Amino acid sequence: MSHTQRFSDNYKLESIGGAGTVEIEATSLTVTGNLIVAGTNTAVNSTNLDIADKTIVLNKGETGAGVTSPFHSGIEIDRGTLTNTGLRYNDTSNKWELTNDGSTWADILAGASVGILNVVEDITPQLGGALDVNGQTITSASNGDIVMDPNGTGQLKINHAISLHNESDPSATADYNKLYAKTPSEGGSGVFFVNSTTSDELVSKTKAMVFALIF
Repeated sequence: MSHTQRFSDNYKLESIGGAGTVEIEATSLTVTGNLIVAGTNTAVNSTNLDIADKTIVLNKGETGAGVTSPFHSGIEIDRGTLTNTGLRYNDTSNKWELTNDGSTWADILAGASVGILNVVEDITPQLGGALDVNGQTITSASNGDIVMDPNGTGQLKINHAISLHNESDPSATADYNKLYAKTPSEGGSGVFFVNSTTSDELVSKTKAMVFALIF
C-alpha cells in the first residue's frame, strides 16, 4: 500500500526550537528533484557509495581566481588511529600532490596540465624494482659520459660476460685505464688497454706460453 501527500506550495519539516533532528525511516528514499543540503557538513554512513556521475566537482561555487585559502582542494582518507592520506590539487604551485604520511606532499604532475614526461623531471628518482631496459639502449647525449659510481665501499658487479665491440684506438683519459677491443694482434687476446703513459694488448695464456719458450 502506498500513500501520496500532495501540497501546492513549499512544505517544511522543522523540529521544535530548530535544534532537534528529523528522521525518515524507510527501506529506500527516492528524490525525483534536486537535493540541496544547506548545512555545513554532509555525513553518509553507508558501506559502499555508488555514484553514476562521471565528474565530481570539489570547491564548487568558487568566486576567486583559483582555490582560495587554504589554496588546495582534494580527497582525504580517514585511517583511524593512523595518519590520514590524501590526494589534492595545490593552487599555489599549480600541481597535483599526494601524501603517504599526512604531512609531506609530493608532486605527481610536472605542471598544471602535463605529467612527468622525462626522468630528468624527478630530481630524486629511485627504482622500486629491477630496471628492464625493454630492448632499449642506455646512452648519453652530446658526447657525455655514463658514470656508474657505487657509494662508499660498494662495488660495481657484473654477473655475466662482457662483450666489447671492436673499435679504433681511443685516446687516453687522465686517472683512468681504458679497456677496449679490436682485431687481435701479437698478444692474441684482442683486448687492449690505454692509460696516460702507455697502451698495449693483454696477452692470452697461449701466447704467454709461447713467449716464455722463446725468451
